[in-house]
Amino acid sequence: MKSDNESLSNDISVLILRKLHGLNAKSAKKLVKAVDEHSKNIVKKFARLQKNEEKDAIEATKKIVVKAKKVSKVNEKATEKATMNAKIAMVTNNKTTSSPKPVATSKPTPTKKTGARTKLVPEPITPKVEPDIDSE
Repeated sequence: MKSDNESLSNDISVLILRKLHGLNAKSAKKLVKAVDEHSKNIVKKFARLQKNEEKDAIEATKKIVVKAKKVSKVNEKATEKATMNAKIAMVTNNKTTSSPKPVATSKPTPTKKTGARTKLVPEPITPKVEPDIDSE
């Protein structure tokens, strides 16, 4: 990793120094020294930022994994509860689904006659009961 940082630092300093020309030897020496020093600092900060981003990414994935485990546990508990309710319903011969809705008849039956008019009263609604096959 250090060799990567050194090569990156050298590349940065070379790119900067190429743009600079026409200096005397004394000024060029000071400038090269300053550019090398600052490019090393830039590379160090860049490497530190990369490490921090990697740590943040790892922490984020860990949080996601923990949340996924919690969600899966909740789903498992819900399915266990649903299967337990289904088994209890089988044993007690009760259905956990909604009961069948009563069906109204379409023909009203006349019950009272008053003079010329007849009042029609609908039949009382009775739920349809089907025989249970499992009880035999």
